[in-house]
Amino acid sequence: MTTAVMHSAETTRLPAWPAWRQAVRATLLLGQREIRTVLRTPAIFIPNLVVPLFFYFVMVGSLEDFATRSGVQNWQAFQIPVAIMFAVQGGSAGLNMVADIESGYFDKLMLTPASRLAVLIGAMSADFLRIMVQAALVVGLAVLAGGSIATGLPGAAAMVLLGGFWGLSYSGLGFAIALKTGNSQATQSMWVLFMPLMFLTTVFAPMDALSGWLKVAATINPMTYFLRGMREIAISGWDLSEIGVGVLAVAVLGCVSISLALMALRGRVA
Repeated sequence: MTTAVMHSAETTRLPAWPAWRQAVRATLLLGQREIRTVLRTPAIFIPNLVVPLFFYFVMVGSLEDFATRSGVQNWQAFQIPVAIMFAVQGGSAGLNMVADIESGYFDKLMLTPASRLAVLIGAMSADFLRIMVQAALVVGLAVLAGGSIATGLPGAAAMVLLGGFWGLSYSGLGFAIALKTGNSQATQSMWVLFMPLMFLTTVFAPMDALSGWLKVAATINPMTYFLRGMREIAISGWDLSEIGVGVLAVAVLGCVSISLALMALRGRVA
């Protein structure tokens, strides 16, 4: 009797493994395809390196003396998280997917046995890898140019990782728009959303230096808390409560954006 029950349990579990392996394989293959697409289209990759580095060097070169006199002791470290934010929040999230939708490839992909979720996860995983590379290059070049990070190499690695997850969370909005509209112009509008959000936060000055409506806007802006956690690593040290604020901002944005992307995916394949 016991043997029969065990045999029955095993037969009910076994069919799940091939489906699980198939989903993972589909995710990896689709992710590899996305990576190859990015490498073949450097016009998407290069601006996400040039713009943050340009902004970083302009800010450091023009405002470092003023910021030091105003009480910001390490202006370069203050600006490194801003450069990372520029690098990981480029306007290219979802563009490869919307190109597949416009060309009809996405519809063909939906006819294959590949999991619908694997399509989204594969694309976002490739985007995460691209974002991590961009963030690492920006941090490395900023440090080579004289920038310093209080927590050293471990801190730099933590900033790249946190920046990567922030970029992944933000990219969920781009994938949601791509899947909902199937339109490249609408997907590129993510950059229009990013710019006002960036200037309505603590990019140029710490929160204590802001006042009036700008301080209110910065208080409700999730980017403020991401920058707060990153700057703790760059300027001060390993205060887990401050870093936790940044991690929480990443988690909240990720829950919202990825949920929207999943809803848009279900709406497109329904």
